[in-house]
Amino acid sequence: MNTKPIPIIITLVAALISCVISIMQHADFSVFVTRLLVVVLIFLFMGTVIKIILDYSFRTLEPTASVDEQIDAIMPEQTGEELPEEDVTTVEENSSESEEG
Repeated sequence: MNTKPIPIIITLVAALISCVISIMQHADFSVFVTRLLVVVLIFLFMGTVIKIILDYSFRTLEPTASVDEQIDAIMPEQTGEELPEEDVTTVEENSSESEEG
């Protein structure tokens, strides 16, 4: 899951709410800016913590690959090509010798 924009979204929503409340209260400019700065810093920190928690929880929820899948990733199946004739005869000779002895 892409959690990169979560801190930004949380911070912007909090800043919007802070601006609306400050405008409704007819706050002075210095109070308005101070509130906005404090809210942005607090919610940026909270958003980052939430992002870290979500990243950790999604990482632990992802299923691990089985051994068969790991082997297939390392050694993909052959494309159906047959062995060269000299290899085939060697294999046939070795199997006939083991049957005799």
